[in-house]
Amino acid sequence: MKKFLRYLVPVCFLLPSLLVAQAGDDRLKELQQASAREGEGWVTGGALGLDFAQLLMVHPRVGSGDNRIAFGGLGNLFANYKRGKTEWQTNLSLQLAVQQLADADWQKSLDMLRLNSKYSYQTGNEKWAYAALLTFESLSMPTYPGNFLKKQEDADAAQARFLSPARLEFSPGIQYKPDAHWNFFLAPVSYKLIYVGDQDIANLGIHGTRPVDEDDLTQGYEQAFHQAGARFVAGYTRKFLAERMTCTSRLDLFSNYLDNPQNLDVLWQTDLGWQLWKNLSLNLLVEAFYDHDILVLRKRPSESLPDGELGRQTSWTQALMIKYNVLF
Repeated sequence: MKKFLRYLVPVCFLLPSLLVAQAGDDRLKELQQASAREGEGWVTGGALGLDFAQLLMVHPRVGSGDNRIAFGGLGNLFANYKRGKTEWQTNLSLQLAVQQLADADWQKSLDMLRLNSKYSYQTGNEKWAYAALLTFESLSMPTYPGNFLKKQEDADAAQARFLSPARLEFSPGIQYKPDAHWNFFLAPVSYKLIYVGDQDIANLGIHGTRPVDEDDLTQGYEQAFHQAGARFVAGYTRKFLAERMTCTSRLDLFSNYLDNPQNLDVLWQTDLGWQLWKNLSLNLLVEAFYDHDILVLRKRPSESLPDGELGRQTSWTQALMIKYNVLF
């Protein structure tokens, strides 16, 4: 974990300075700038990124492959409000991708539902503000062994579904914005909850909750794991080349005072892209996730490991897609 942080922290802050990402369309930029000048009012909008792949093979040669169809994308909605010293920013996003190989059932290749909401009130110094950050994260569809969307004949029950698991964080703290590109948030006392609404899924012991009895795992697992600790969030955004290129990067760290505070939970997200046309952009999304309490798939299922191998490891996600941006 220490080695991971040693390389992650420099990369997440130096990489945005060298690379670029999505630029909003001209109309969105104009309205946001107008709102900033007026200093009050709502700005709402969203983005839709699509990913599609299709392969048809009729009487394929042996070993050459098989039919495949895949759908995926990113949906994003935001609502930002500013009036005087008060600012409220809310963002809801869903990343979802499914695929079908040959005649097999549909499988889920990506599913992540997130809600971020931040309220801030500026102090006498324009660079500092009192702030509170609320984060919610879960899945949108059930998942069965093998990432299938429905139960297979020889498979067990669902491994995950909406609210099983779910992660909720509430962090009151202080915000520092030295300029238009950087922003920092620190919450010395933050609350974090890992919740698994389905008791059968909780009893799998893979989503971060604790055993009812550490000495007897047959008693099952708790459905909720409450944590209290410190949270630090750093963000960077910048536009380049006549605002056709933009970089957005965010690092989120959490330390649980109550249980092994040296094991930091890490979420690093970077959105890189290029404006192709008005409202249309090409985006590269990269995400790194680590939580000492949550097990991830270290080795995929195989003949020697039918169920794969779970363990503690950094989870990486990368997606390349075309995004359409719109202002409501």
